Amino acid sequence: MKKPNHSLSLAAARQRSNQDKLSFNELGLSRDARRLLSESVSPNTAKAMRSDLKVYQRAGGVLPASEIEIANYLSAQNALGKKPATLERYANSLHMWHRFHNLPSPVRTITVRSVLRGIKKSRDTRQKSAPALRLKELHSLLDAIDRKTLHGLRDSTIFLLSFYGAFRRSEVVALTYQDIEWRPEGIIITLRHSKTNRSGRIETKSLMRAPSDTSYCPVATLEQWLAASGIVKGAIFRGVSAKGKLGAGRMVPQTLYIRMLKALDKAGLASKGYTPHSFRAGFITEAHLRGKSDVQIKRVSGHRDQNTFERYIRIADEFENNAGDFF
Repeated sequence: MKKPNHSLSLAAARQRSNQDKLSFNELGLSRDARRLLSESVSPNTAKAMRSDLKVYQRAGGVLPASEIEIANYLSAQNALGKKPATLERYANSLHMWHRFHNLPSPVRTITVRSVLRGIKKSRDTRQKSAPALRLKELHSLLDAIDRKTLHGLRDSTIFLLSFYGAFRRSEVVALTYQDIEWRPEGIIITLRHSKTNRSGRIETKSLMRAPSDTSYCPVATLEQWLAASGIVKGAIFRGVSAKGKLGAGRMVPQTLYIRMLKALDKAGLASKGYTPHSFRAGFITEAHLRGKSDVQIKRVSGHRDQNTFERYIRIADEFENNAGDFF
């Protein structure tokens, strides 16, 4: 039996594959195989790749592409002021498109790799990171919120969970009532959606109940929110109308950012540059400075790579916990 020839000429492949989405129909795979292949990439990653491919095609690019075309494209985008990290992502999306279509990747050629190296050397590639929102600032933020309103109680709950669970905003807004397991010591949260979890493994985070004399307990505040909202199934965090009516739809990540900005403004912290990622960085930094081991912190943050984990440890004061503090 003659084996199918998967090699395509550049011209023929362009006629077949000039599209802006990831498609596996042309690979000759069964429906079940295509489904499994699609699940190997997280929805957010696939969405980002489609967006990157649209940028490329709006710039006049065609698919499949040659190494010269991609090198010129990245150079032109660099001239437009795109960040090196963004250009790296563009290149990776183009690489993945070619690999998914069983085509040689022009991104891995010496020409494209050299252009990317040249971009990094010619630009300041230091990545801007969200500043860590430490415990003191978290308390100031919560104190500025009126928890007697449904808006305020929801915002306080999501801020506390974001901090003590070291959640990404896309993860915390995706939580459902069924994801919470209640224990006398606190709660265990099952995380089904994670940026770095592409294998479908179940991840959990344990959040302890604070002493009864504190008003900043994530578990007690969550109990108050669920009681006030009446939520007993589905999404925990939902939209709330201007009149204080609870919506049926899940809260979107952008709403979390908007609500945080409003609370920061009330707390006098708007100029600090905090973002929802500051909760995650804040927890990791605070726990590190309080002597918690990396293993303990990673159980909450979910980090597996030590280098990535260490980049999250932000020192709010350059002289705090300084190695040269002995005289």
